[in-house]
Amino acid sequence: MYMKFKVYLYTISRVLFGLYLVVHSVYNVFIYSEFLKEINAYFEYTEWFTHPLIESLAPLVPFEEFILGMFLVLGIFTKEVLICALLLFSFISLFLLDANFPFLAIMHAMFFVISLILLQHKNYNIKSMDYNRDLYNSI
Repeated sequence: MYMKFKVYLYTISRVLFGLYLVVHSVYNVFIYSEFLKEINAYFEYTEWFTHPLIESLAPLVPFEEFILGMFLVLGIFTKEVLICALLLFSFISLFLLDANFPFLAIMHAMFFVISLILLQHKNYNIKSMDYNRDLYNSI
């Protein structure tokens, strides 16, 4: 009974986190011009993250969040998606700290912690698609 509760709690947490990422990314796409203005404002204050490659990839963040969120909701490649989320949120947190926006940096650091907790519990394959078996059979 306890194990079943843990699995369902993990699945609900994974789906809710994925839904948040999807909704947040869709919102940023709807207001994409304002999102780009905010990104440009962040780059005005940065000292370390001024590389042109970073500036050219920054507008893709909502689309990355959407893909990560959808994969989390659907339970596809959950372990790999959580690792990508760790990388994305750690980078965004450091970027926002460099731009001197500590509240947003703390918020993205919390997303990093949520991704880390979901990755550490190793229940990611119990109620999600097993990409070795289920995804192969669905193709």
